[in-house]
Amino acid sequence: MGDYSISARFTMLRIGHCKRLAPTWKELASAYKDNDKIVIAHVDCTASRDVCSAAGIKGYPSLKVIHKADEYKAFKGSRDLPSLKAFVEEAAAELTSETN
Repeated sequence: MGDYSISARFTMLRIGHCKRLAPTWKELASAYKDNDKIVIAHVDCTASRDVCSAAGIKGYPSLKVIHKADEYKAFKGSRDLPSLKAFVEEAAAELTSETN
């Protein structure tokens, strides 16, 4: 896959905000399933506490773009599909321009 970015959703599945975001996150993942530069991921912080701790997760859900194993940008907008897609596209465009 080479050089790619990951948009990750860090959750605790028992929390209502995380449950409500799940269907939208699945739609987002589906929108990028054929894109070899963007991976939409989900980390369950209940099961992967060490990963979430290393990522500095303090609130749920946390939405971040990870690039080359480092946090590139955190999402702070509305949690609807158009806003999430715009965030992913913006981050991908920024990262593409930085690496060229």
